[in-house]
Amino acid sequence: MLERTGRQPLANPLIDEGGAYRMDFEDLERKAADPQAKLIFLCNPHNPAGRAWTAEELTRLGEICLRHGVTVISDEIHCDLTLDGHRHIPFASLNEEFLRHSVTCTAPSKTFNIAGLQAANIIAADPEIRRKIDRQLVDNELHALNAFAVEALIAAYNEGGEWLDELKKYLWENYEYLRDFFTRHLPALPVTPLEATYLVWVDCRTLKRPTTEIARQLLEEGHVWINEGEMYAGEGFLRINIACPRKTLAEGLERIRKVVG
Repeated sequence: MLERTGRQPLANPLIDEGGAYRMDFEDLERKAADPQAKLIFLCNPHNPAGRAWTAEELTRLGEICLRHGVTVISDEIHCDLTLDGHRHIPFASLNEEFLRHSVTCTAPSKTFNIAGLQAANIIAADPEIRRKIDRQLVDNELHALNAFAVEALIAAYNEGGEWLDELKKYLWENYEYLRDFFTRHLPALPVTPLEATYLVWVDCRTLKRPTTEIARQLLEEGHVWINEGEMYAGEGFLRINIACPRKTLAEGLERIRKVVG
């Protein structure tokens, strides 16, 4: 997609420290210093690593970007789904400079399962940045939401708090169920700690097979459709969606065990 606009994407891979991920600030500093670097896409919380970034991590990233004139586009679509005591920190909330040099993107679609309504929010404090966004939305005919989507968005945010609390508890219990299942039945496939989202990152490198091949086998033999890590620059990993009834999760995990166990 970026290439279609004449831009050249440059990756800043995370560092895997024994199953927990952190940002590579040294690499980011080098790449942000490139005069052609203008924007950084921040995934906060991170999908698929499941990190809820801390204030210290976000501040260090923001300071690097300010030094080199790089605008932060913060994708915070999973912001409501922090788990087990972790807290979401909006990048733009940390200080006024970060607010003015960033754009925050959110939506109720992941939290409330209403992606089909195609409603989202783009938050930009800088008037010139807002003008550019508005122009692109109009030029691409993306500026007009249907009336039902607007009302659903408002209702979800205003009335969904109690439901969301219950959802997060259920998701965490699903994660614990999956983690314990892998520990008992598939111990060679470590499960990444989950701080946010409902997407679990599983290390399959001990299988010594391409994850595209593993995912295809799971689909064809186990009738379980999960995402291969290659889609997220994470060859050797699989991503499992746990936003489902526990009965469905248990059946899916058993099918995975029968195929790769």
